[in-house]
Amino acid sequence: MDREDMALGVGGGTTRRDFMNGKPVSGTCPLVSQAPVGDDLFSGFGGVGDYARANGNTLPVLTAAHRVRDGYYEQFPPADTGDDVETVDLLIVGSGLSGLMAAKEYTRLTGGHKQCLILDNHLVLGGEARQNEFLVDGVPLLGPQGSNDFFPPDPNATTPMGNLFRECGIPYEYTYQKWDSSHPEPRFSLDNYSNMDGFNEDMVDVAYRFTEKDGAKAPYWTNNIWRRGLEDTPFSQQTREALLRWRHGEDHQDLDDRALDRMDYRTFLEKICGYPSEVTTFHQPVVGLLGGVSADAISARYGRHLVTQKNRLTLSFPGGNTLFARCLAGQLIPGLFPRGTSFSAIQRGPFDPAALDRPNPVRIRQNAMVVSVRHHNGDAAARTVDVTYVRDGCVRHVKAGAVVMATGGWITKHVVKDLPDDIMEAYSQFFYAPALIANVALKNWRFLYRLGATAVRWADDGTMFGFCANIRRTMVMPDYAPPLDPDRPALLTFYMGLYTPGLSAWEQGARGRMRLLSTSYLDYERIIRSQMANMFADVGFDPKRDIDGIILNRWGHARVIQTPNFYYGVNGRPAPREVVARGFGRIVLAHSELNGAQNATGAFEHGMRAAREVASWN
Repeated sequence: MDREDMALGVGGGTTRRDFMNGKPVSGTCPLVSQAPVGDDLFSGFGGVGDYARANGNTLPVLTAAHRVRDGYYEQFPPADTGDDVETVDLLIVGSGLSGLMAAKEYTRLTGGHKQCLILDNHLVLGGEARQNEFLVDGVPLLGPQGSNDFFPPDPNATTPMGNLFRECGIPYEYTYQKWDSSHPEPRFSLDNYSNMDGFNEDMVDVAYRFTEKDGAKAPYWTNNIWRRGLEDTPFSQQTREALLRWRHGEDHQDLDDRALDRMDYRTFLEKICGYPSEVTTFHQPVVGLLGGVSADAISARYGRHLVTQKNRLTLSFPGGNTLFARCLAGQLIPGLFPRGTSFSAIQRGPFDPAALDRPNPVRIRQNAMVVSVRHHNGDAAARTVDVTYVRDGCVRHVKAGAVVMATGGWITKHVVKDLPDDIMEAYSQFFYAPALIANVALKNWRFLYRLGATAVRWADDGTMFGFCANIRRTMVMPDYAPPLDPDRPALLTFYMGLYTPGLSAWEQGARGRMRLLSTSYLDYERIIRSQMANMFADVGFDPKRDIDGIILNRWGHARVIQTPNFYYGVNGRPAPREVVARGFGRIVLAHSELNGAQNATGAFEHGMRAAREVASWN
């Protein structure tokens, strides 16, 4: 990628030609200024394969999005009708799971007789459902950039997930890596979440590291602490007893979700349940990652649901929920996967980017930053929506019969120019927190095997990179079968929240993003290597010898924060998420976060809701 493309928020390999109504268009267009942003020391190494230059929110994506936030594109007004204005029946902003599902359902409801165009600002479709790929000593390794884990639906389920499994031929049972070593076999998680707080320790071996900050006389490792009643921990007897009561759910079971939504999680734990602060501190890293903020800033409804005993492991495809995005895109775009649409081919086979924007009822245009969406002449009663986007340095225009905003609220409130006051007020109550997912390709993981574990956990005191990491036992397919042996390559995945106890939800999100965006790739790489060397030196780990590569996936708005009263509202007023879901005029707002969290279930639900609403207008 050259400096010009980096400044414009675009990638190389594309031409200055777009397809409008199925026909290539060329000619003059307003150009975005080309202020250089310098070398890309932010995005860093991206691995190999289709996603090699699309690891999380890369620098070009951030540059373009921040220009929208800062009003840079206000100098380009909506275009009137003309030869240079594209027209479509439905325009969808965002090619994540919500946008792809909206296109699929709209096409089904309209019989493929309407034109649908998806615009997305990333180089590769999928939103947060994308994957990283490494090649280590000839061994391919896949890992999620963020979104991962699922349970297979019932084969007869009529849910969006159930329909997707049947239509795409996704199997319900899977084959996993076989243990290749002659030594005793440890127990693995099948995803990157089951190991996080020890609730699956009857199925996963987790090693905990305690240091002087935890009350230990010297740093040490101990395994599966819950199984032995925390006796190997440095905690006091009082703290151990409280943690065991907490873990077994000995709290006020009579409080329903509405009551819990009215208080913060720390108040629930310490005031309502009477647990000491050590319980809050112990659970804080999980809350801070999955909820986005500390326990004193998040709803008790959300926090309490994180303490759930499980009796089976959650599953994950090799690249996480990337498979769902690829299945949806494969249904929408004929010929997208040259190797066919088998489960294995869609999971790992390359796709043909040129197929995305060919004449077809649904077209997908990546690397297209939507900068303005408004009803024609600002009239919500109008039957046309004017859309402006930037691609390859050119400002382009589309007139659509309807628009589905399948993007996050943090950008929607800047892009949609005629949002009514009640929706803007609702958006003012949406706060977002960042997350950072690092996939570390190891040439071997003998050091973990010496600990007798496949997952590790440590205290997050604000100075560490994350609080846990693990190696999965991954699914295998005919063309993807990495070995499962401590002396062979494997992927170690870190999930890191960025939160600051004691601050408001907004302040924690803003401070976390500042920290996420102001740290270079090289600095994060150094931090990870140094931390691993410090923790694992005693079991034979050498970062120079054992690490092959590191990919960072930065998500600046990974979590919508469920502050108290977010889910149900207060004083009889609807919750902010309900107000946003109403949309207005010919613009439908379909964020997965409207369920209170960004996940595949919410994305599918709101994508289908939006498509059905639009189709009902025709």
